[in-house]
Amino acid sequence: MLQLLGPVAQAASPAQQQAGGSKGGASGACSGLFRRTCIQQPISQQHQPPRRLAAPARWQRLTPSAARKEAGGAGLNRLESPVPREQRPVNELQQLKDTPLLSWATLELPEYAKRLAILYSGVFLLLGGPIAAQTFEPFEQPLEFFLSGSTGSLLVVAVASLRIFLAWKYVGDRLLTASLEYEETGWYDGQVFVKPPEVLTRDRLLGTYEVKPVLARLRTTLQGVGVALAATAVTLTVLINSQLDADGAYGRGSARKLAQVTPTGILYSSQVRSLEDLINDDDAAQREAEAQGGIPGYCGDRYFKAFAGGERVCEKFEKRR
Repeated sequence: MLQLLGPVAQAASPAQQQAGGSKGGASGACSGLFRRTCIQQPISQQHQPPRRLAAPARWQRLTPSAARKEAGGAGLNRLESPVPREQRPVNELQQLKDTPLLSWATLELPEYAKRLAILYSGVFLLLGGPIAAQTFEPFEQPLEFFLSGSTGSLLVVAVASLRIFLAWKYVGDRLLTASLEYEETGWYDGQVFVKPPEVLTRDRLLGTYEVKPVLARLRTTLQGVGVALAATAVTLTVLINSQLDADGAYGRGSARKLAQVTPTGILYSSQVRSLEDLINDDDAAQREAEAQGGIPGYCGDRYFKAFAGGERVCEKFEKRR
């Protein structure tokens, strides 16, 4: 019986498969002639490989070398776990690079010099220049005005450079040392951490190849600014000492240069010997008037000016000048 039904089943099977294929792309799972139930599955779901779980996005972006580096960094972090994160030299170095002023030392040389020049110019315009103008007339005494303003501006640049140098020197010493001092919770419970060989090797590489070149540049900067500051200060001092008035004052508010002060008055012309010459000699009187510049002689000396009425008397003559 089964032998007679075999050809019939074989003949029915292709027709049934063709009918099954025409119903929405279903598979031919109903191949038996006497099978009453069948499961229709879309062809697209047949023979699919098992799905793999997607790796996190951060892992997908890591190259093998970056993954090894991250794994190594995690291992070093475990080795120096007793030290708080903010007190680890490698993190302190990163903080230096992220701080606006302290990161100037890592810039390229032209950009680094440009930042220092901007600092000097800003201080000169906003602070050094206005203060110097209170003592020296910018148009009548330009050299003294410039030297005075530059002295103050260079002093600010020197202080800023010193601040950067001390910060990098502190971190560099902590990178190069084999034993690290740190505070566990506060200043009262200081501890000493002996670096493992792996941590010490990493820190000394950072200190040698990243910190030491920066310190060399900052030392050169401090030396250059120091020489410029000393030169401006010495030059300004020499100029002031060479042009002091009779009362030891210089610049704005100082007395005019006097030829001689006598018990009876002041003479400005070096060609006049006494006040009596002004009475009898018209030429001497003319020379003395020219030397005074249209301002009464008593305005050139604080003692005689006080007797004449003080600054209010001489102000009107100074404004006419």
